[in-house]
Amino acid sequence: MEKLVLTIGGSDPYAGGGVQTDLKTFENHRQFGLSVLTAIVTNTKDDFSIHSLAPELVRQQLQSLQNVNLAAIKIGLIGQVEQVKEIKEFLRLKPGIPIVVDPVMVMKEHNGNAQKSIKEALFSKLAPLATLVTPNLREAEQFLHHPITNESQLVMATQQLAKMLGVAVVIKGGNRLPGADAIDCLTIEETTTTFKGKKQTQAFENGAGCAFSASLAAQLSEQTAISTAVQIAKEYVADGLKKGVAVAPNFGSFWHGGVPVLKEAK
Repeated sequence: MEKLVLTIGGSDPYAGGGVQTDLKTFENHRQFGLSVLTAIVTNTKDDFSIHSLAPELVRQQLQSLQNVNLAAIKIGLIGQVEQVKEIKEFLRLKPGIPIVVDPVMVMKEHNGNAQKSIKEALFSKLAPLATLVTPNLREAEQFLHHPITNESQLVMATQQLAKMLGVAVVIKGGNRLPGADAIDCLTIEETTTTFKGKKQTQAFENGAGCAFSASLAAQLSEQTAISTAVQIAKEYVADGLKKGVAVAPNFGSFWHGGVPVLKEAK
């Protein structure tokens, strides 16, 4: 029977990231996706903006789902500290559910103080409640306040962040580290594992990070082991990058092709 999996995050008009790709990813994993919006992204010729929804609207959306039997929750873009408070209260009422926190923190329109406040709220209030936290390389650097430029630093950073938060952490190295492989690193308590795959040269990568964390949430709803889920999610994203869709000049979005994936690792 299909599980109900919730995504809490922003709306991407290009449908490569945000709740749009989360919902498609859940469906690819044969799960039924529900969504709560925190923000609406706009991208015009002269401006890129993230328009945060009022915390009261976030609260009302979450209250609409209070009686829903959720199997997993994925948390993405959060634009205001006040939204963090509403989400934390909702999670308190849903104990025992796998939670994936994807700490989206790179927001051009925010000043340094707002960015710092959101980062601190994510770090102190939501991340410790997670089953798994999935920062990319740049987000991990913001958390830890130091650069990550090679595989050994990636391993140490994952271990450090997992120890600080007290939960499992996978850092998405992606294409940012030198070498032919895209490297992700997972730490669960005292065990650290690296996952490698050939870097993709396709340009259509908008939403790949969202798809990765959404795949993890869908799999954790089935009680898949975290390390196995990371391997499957990595393969899912690699395949989706090959099938990405051009949606604007020199820009494209992640798409898996609409074909459900197997839940077993290859």
